[in-house]
Formats: sequence, C-alpha cells, structure tokens
Amino acid sequence: MPDVPPLSDPFGSLHPRYVWVYAGFWFRTLAWIIDAFILSVLGGIMRLAVSPSLTLTVTNSGSAANKYQISDIVRISDVISTVPADYSYSYSGFHPTWHGNGLYEVLQILLPALYYILFESSRLQGTPGKRACRMRVTDLHGQRIGLGRATVRYFGHFLSILTLGLGFLMVMWTRRKQALHDLLAGTCVIRQQEEALVSFNPPR
Repeated sequence: MPDVPPLSDPFGSLHPRYVWVYAGFWFRTLAWIIDAFILSVLGGIMRLAVSPSLTLTVTNSGSAANKYQISDIVRISDVISTVPADYSYSYSGFHPTWHGNGLYEVLQILLPALYYILFESSRLQGTPGKRACRMRVTDLHGQRIGLGRATVRYFGHFLSILTLGLGFLMVMWTRRKQALHDLLAGTCVIRQQEEALVSFNPPR
C-alpha cells in the first residue's frame, strides 16, 4: 500500500464553509453608513427633480420691495451679497416664499421608509448596505419577513432614537444581538461568516 503524502488531505479538498451568525454592532453600523450614502444620493436626485422654487422678497422702509428667485443662490450670505449695499444695513427683513405642492415634503418622508421596508421584506432580505456586509433581516426562525413586520421594524427605529441611542446599543448585550426595534418587530439581523477549516494529519 503506497504511503500517504504527509500533507495530503484524507477527506479530499477542503472548501470554506459558511455559517450564519448574529450581526454585531459594528457591522450593522457599517451597513447603515452605506445605506445613508445611497439615500443621500437618491435624495439629491429627488431634490433636482421635484424641489420647490423659492422667492425671496427683501423689503426696506420707504423703498419698493425687491424679489429674488432663488435658483443660483445657496447660502444666505450669497443673498446678502446679491442685495445692494444699502440693504445690508437698513433692510426690514427677508420674506421667503416656497412655491410647491407638498410633493417634495411627502417624498422626503416616504423615500427612506420605502427604501428600508421594501428592501428588507423583499427576497433580498436586506438593504444594499446590509447585503454588502453579507447580512439579512429575518424573523426569529430565520425566515423572510413580510411588509407588516418590516414596517414595524422601520418605525421602531424612532423609538431607538428617542432613547438617546440606547435602543441601538442594545445590540451589544441582547442574546440575539437585537436592537430595540428588532425586539418590537420580532426580527434579528444575521450575517454570513466564513468558518475556518484546518487540515491536519492525525497522530499515528
């Protein structure tokens, strides 16, 4: 019988195995940063598309009102530099007027809500940030959550905020590494982790 090479694997080639573990605080924080960046980009696109215009009326006693359409002006200092010099010292006040139908304000609320609720209840089971960190949102049995549970989880974030962040820090000491909003919704966040396999020759 030929000798077995000293470094051979008697069980065949070893491939890395993946296991699911509860996601810790820092991985969840990293996922949140990625999602916040994506939402800021989407919010910028939304502002360009539906942001209402602003008219600034500058009044001065004894003088006619001057109106400025705010399209190229970004900061109030820019507004003052645009106004004639005598207005800088003797103006009565700035009177901004928004010209919108409420769509922009509604979308500001809906965008993050739809982003989290739809992604976490979808087949992806997580936002792009969570998926980038190999994480998923599940129920307590590891199953995909529905729209109702995802909605409770999203609005539960506001309770975590009202506790001055304590609701988020609960991830560090709860058994399933659940935050307050996870406990309210009956969810947990799991992460795919590579399990180290070691090949060795047993002693003879």
